Amino acid sequence: MRGTLTEPGRESPHRDRTVEENLDLLARMRAGEFPDGARVLRAKIDMTSPNLNLRDPVMYRILHASHHRTGDAWCIYPTYDWAHGLEDSIEGITHSLCSLEFENHRPLYDWFLEALGVHHPQQIEFARLEMTHTVMSKRRLAELVREGRVAGWDDPRMPTLCGLRRRGYTPEAIRDFLDRVGVAKTESTVDVRLLEHCVRDHLNRVAPRVMGVLRPLRVVIENYPEDESEHLEAINNPEDASAGTRTVPFSNVLYIERDDFLEDPPKKFYRLAPGREVRLRYAYFITCTGVVKDSGGNVTELRCTYDPATRGGDAPDGRKPKATLHWVSAEHATEAEVRLYGRLFAAEDPMDVPEGEDWKAGLAPDSLEVIPDAKVEPSLAGAEPGYRCQFERKGYFIVDPDSSPDRPVFNLTVGLRDEWARIQKRQGK
Repeated sequence: MRGTLTEPGRESPHRDRTVEENLDLLARMRAGEFPDGARVLRAKIDMTSPNLNLRDPVMYRILHASHHRTGDAWCIYPTYDWAHGLEDSIEGITHSLCSLEFENHRPLYDWFLEALGVHHPQQIEFARLEMTHTVMSKRRLAELVREGRVAGWDDPRMPTLCGLRRRGYTPEAIRDFLDRVGVAKTESTVDVRLLEHCVRDHLNRVAPRVMGVLRPLRVVIENYPEDESEHLEAINNPEDASAGTRTVPFSNVLYIERDDFLEDPPKKFYRLAPGREVRLRYAYFITCTGVVKDSGGNVTELRCTYDPATRGGDAPDGRKPKATLHWVSAEHATEAEVRLYGRLFAAEDPMDVPEGEDWKAGLAPDSLEVIPDAKVEPSLAGAEPGYRCQFERKGYFIVDPDSSPDRPVFNLTVGLRDEWARIQKRQGK
């Protein structure tokens, strides 16, 4: 068992001080007479115990430091082992759940409570939750914060509750994940794709759909009247009929995703290309008739025509384009910043590094991409922080607290591609 010894410990020369002497020294410690580290208060238990934790453990030590709640009122502070059981008892805890490294501390937990004769909770140990592509150690997470490797404890890449909240993870998704993982005594690492699956599954049912173009490419519909616009009906959530519909404006100048067009498309690329027809979501069929480039040969604009008979996305003659694209009207679009968050570490096990190498060297260099000039539909203007939605064909997003009334900031929660579902399907589950 971890933390056990066979040889007896050596007793302190001060172990047999009288109660009166000890009370006097404790009062002087409390009064601030001694410097840091000069004195400690120990529990007098058993220096021959094979469990190291029972060999006269420290209960109080001196630390002249300002506390975030009590200020400078105290200069002695309890150790975790002494405070743990007593706090549980005071708060009326029935079962104190701890990770496996506290298994050897349980006899001390029990000893303190029995010696005091107070309410005695039961300590139960279980394996720590570990996930791929991140670290769960508070010490290591604090190191990332302290060194500025992340933007704080609520950085959306952090596996903290405040980080998950800022990234858009819902309480329901986190509970679902924990229910699936369960409680075990065996140490193991959970694939982060399961957590992503849980939040994707929940948001699919509750998040409204909107259209947002992350990397805009301008499209001019030459046969649509320049001075006109119309409002088209769009479904808010196909998984929830009660979510209803909304209207989105349509005009002769639109934005589509830049990667939805290729001038020389390879086989099986079904999106927009010269001479090809595609469907615009909720709108019309359009056909690319021309390409405008800058002096460097980069595509800056597309010229297209539309079929007025296909309003709503269906053709009277039954023809069906192989691709449906999302879009926003250039005249009505809202400017937005989009932050695409990925996994904190590139490797599944961040601690699997060669001896002597810094574990932080494995931080993924592309875990955050900021897109400053995205275009989103006008319904998102003034969206409040915490608002969750799905950008159609892109993923689930949440409005970040950094947003301003005229410029929302969206954090990517998770993309639409469900790797975990594919893994489960491949395994026949």
